[in-house]
Amino acid sequence: MIPMPRTRTIGVAVVAALVLLSGASLAFAATDAGTIQENETENETATVTFENQTSNGTAVVVNNTTLPEGGFAVIHAAALTDGDENETVTNLSEEYEPGAVLGNSTYLDSGEHENVTVELNESIEESQVLIAMAHQDTNDNETYEFPEADDPYTSDDEPVIDDAMITLEDEMNETSE
Repeated sequence: MIPMPRTRTIGVAVVAALVLLSGASLAFAATDAGTIQENETENETATVTFENQTSNGTAVVVNNTTLPEGGFAVIHAAALTDGDENETVTNLSEEYEPGAVLGNSTYLDSGEHENVTVELNESIEESQVLIAMAHQDTNDNETYEFPEADDPYTSDDEPVIDDAMITLEDEMNETSE
């Protein structure tokens, strides 16, 4: 019966060692998890989704945008890459790039935003391709001031954009009559 206490002592020592080791592992895992979460936030990129839609010409809706550090959803005209910059792009298959700013959202806090209505500075008069672009608030004043400040968010050195065909309601009514 003397071996019994010795076995219990060894068993307690093994359990104590496992608790200490697992506790240290849990603390290490918790520290690592916090670090990983922090890095994911730091590496989060901006996104914008802008789908084809019908509009009355005074406003459009950006379906979704993610702004890691806050900013603005901005609507740009589509400018032909090899033509007159004032010509309206009416076909998604044409070659174009972001042109003049037509309107911007109010300041949006960091995070994801859905169905962001952007009032246009001037009404569009015909159906056309428009480009939504995610912009930063680089001077932290919550006022859109591009091009002096508030540069676009970028991914692989390119602005974060999406395009959509905006069809005017009046044109929709004309074609259905």
